[in-house]
Amino acid sequence: MPKSAKTVLTINSILMITLLVLAFQVYMNWQGEYFLAFLSAAMIGGLFLCQMVIMYRGQKLWNTLRGILYVLALLVALYFVVSLAALFSIIGFIKCFSALLLAFYLIGLRGYLNSKGFLGYFTGLESPTK
Repeated sequence: MPKSAKTVLTINSILMITLLVLAFQVYMNWQGEYFLAFLSAAMIGGLFLCQMVIMYRGQKLWNTLRGILYVLALLVALYFVVSLAALFSIIGFIKCFSALLLAFYLIGLRGYLNSKGFLGYFTGLESPTK
């Protein structure tokens, strides 16, 4: 498995743990941020599918995963637009900035799934020890 794939797996794992904690806090506080809870659940599912496709080379799910990542990036961008109303508070700024970074990460991850290095690993044409 290439080092870049291991890096993506590590980042996805960190994001999934962070989103689990965030979803748990929303659940425990009952603040009415249902969109945030839905977004967290969708992101955890999408990132888990990404983990499985990368680890087990799920060639049938590869095209579906690229579409799912694009939809998730659109959902995160929608959350960014919604959170712009609270931009001038510290919490609002952190929400906006993290949503923007997450959207860029998802778009970059989708681009990585299309890269020659990943496709070489994915199709088995490249040596798996790199």
